[in-house]
Amino acid sequence: PEIRVAPHQVTRRSDLWKPTSRATMAAALRLASRATLRRSLVLPRLLPPPALPTRSARPAAGIAVHFFPAALHASPRQLPRNAGCIPAGGKRAGCIPAGGKRAMSGAAHGATGKEAEVYDQLRNVIDPDFKQDIVSLGFIKQLVVSPEGEVSFDLELTTPACPVKEEFRTSCSDYLRTLSWVTAVKVNITSQTKVKQGRNQGCPGLKHTKRIIAVSSAKGGVGKSTIAVNLAYAISAYGGKVGIFDADIYGPSLPTMVAVDDPKVGLSKDNDAMLAPLEFEGVKLMSYGFTAKAMKGGAAAMRGPMVASTVHQLLAFTDWGELDYLIIDMPPGTGDIQLTIAQEVSLDGAVIVTTPQTLSFVDVIRGIDMFDSLSVPVVGLVENMGHFNCSCGKVHRPFGPGHARVLTEEYGTPAAVSLPIDQELSERGDAGRPLVLGGSKEVTQIFMELAAAVIQQVSVAAATSGALPLVEHQAATNEVVIRPVSGDPTAWKAFALRKQCRCAVCTDDNKPPPTVAEGVSVIDIIPKGRYAIEIHWDDGHKSLLPYSALLRSESIP
Repeated sequence: PEIRVAPHQVTRRSDLWKPTSRATMAAALRLASRATLRRSLVLPRLLPPPALPTRSARPAAGIAVHFFPAALHASPRQLPRNAGCIPAGGKRAGCIPAGGKRAMSGAAHGATGKEAEVYDQLRNVIDPDFKQDIVSLGFIKQLVVSPEGEVSFDLELTTPACPVKEEFRTSCSDYLRTLSWVTAVKVNITSQTKVKQGRNQGCPGLKHTKRIIAVSSAKGGVGKSTIAVNLAYAISAYGGKVGIFDADIYGPSLPTMVAVDDPKVGLSKDNDAMLAPLEFEGVKLMSYGFTAKAMKGGAAAMRGPMVASTVHQLLAFTDWGELDYLIIDMPPGTGDIQLTIAQEVSLDGAVIVTTPQTLSFVDVIRGIDMFDSLSVPVVGLVENMGHFNCSCGKVHRPFGPGHARVLTEEYGTPAAVSLPIDQELSERGDAGRPLVLGGSKEVTQIFMELAAAVIQQVSVAAATSGALPLVEHQAATNEVVIRPVSGDPTAWKAFALRKQCRCAVCTDDNKPPPTVAEGVSVIDIIPKGRYAIEIHWDDGHKSLLPYSALLRSESIP
């Protein structure tokens, strides 16, 4: 791979990366694929730990960073780049463009006179996550200036659960009141309501869900479900519409941790083909533990395919309605269920839960690698049971100092928090009422800080690194074209790509490979999560192809 940083450049020569400066390397590391860089070299040997950037850091102003995989310059046939071109006809998988708007002055908005003065004052209000002013970000809507000097407008934020929305309101009012002619200021806080097209196409119940966050541990017994439930209610406290999905079929925790009055799953009133989620304190809930069989004490004696099917039905055919955030409480491990969910839905981020022991740390690394391979950003890290506060005034760490700093510095995981061993946290979970609904102020504050950081990280990730390649079928030439966010497009002849399928049928060593007609063509292209597409061929076959493999070289491994 190659990383280009304007006006400097970083290239890979032999086994050594040669940055022109520490700042240049930091800017490159922030935006390049962490997994790709780890395959190339061991980063801590190049820079001391304090210099390693975290994922939450941003590049300095004026530095443009672009990532170019070397495979983009190899065959199959390369096309001349035509950014922004959407050819007519053919099938394509949705492209989610990166965010960012051009900064404009009040006059550039077409405003004159007092409106221009309002825009210029509001440019002093800076979003702490995007490091840009709210005018340049396009947050100002429906601006009205009355002859009497009353100013009103909508402040459209990226999420209704924005932790600093009241600070935005206060800052806007304070700056506008410095204008001598302003008599009153009315700021109406709103949020972006549009759900991106192409998301979660196989899940009708999630068509109005904006963000999906996985809470994962890769190891059982670390308090993951406790973290997931309290995180959901903390986000709800900031004003977001939140749901919780318990994806653990063998050991569902949600029915114990949230004491719903009538814990029975029924059909949706609006659509009798879908399930109605349960609700507790304004948060929607769904778990296998709420089903009739589980309520009778029946064990989930299922094999893998049946478990995956059950997870899909509960997740995809629950009538979630309009949600700002769906928190998925993942089962332990990195197996079938995790991959099934990553294929079914577009995960916007993952929160990793661990404990201080080395045994848990090793499994967490596997979990981070899994999410890397699925192109899911890690937006938070929780070290549970990290310490306890003794009545003598000392802080004890019975399980050791932990590895949060290592994970933050070497793996770029942001929003790291440490939760104490707290008896009330456990008691409230057993009683069915999450602690953040009224419990220890110290622990509640930690959950609120975690929720705020996760909200901010997810918003930034969606705006700055949420772009996916555009994959489309050119009917005229019967080619599948992959247009990456950066670099030149790549084209595959449909026949050649169909031959690259690596499914169980096509790679069965005990049988000859299936015959593929040279005129085979594409019927449909469906995004699968954030890392792959599924192509439906006119010969009745389906191929699951990762984006990384499509862009790699002549053959798909």
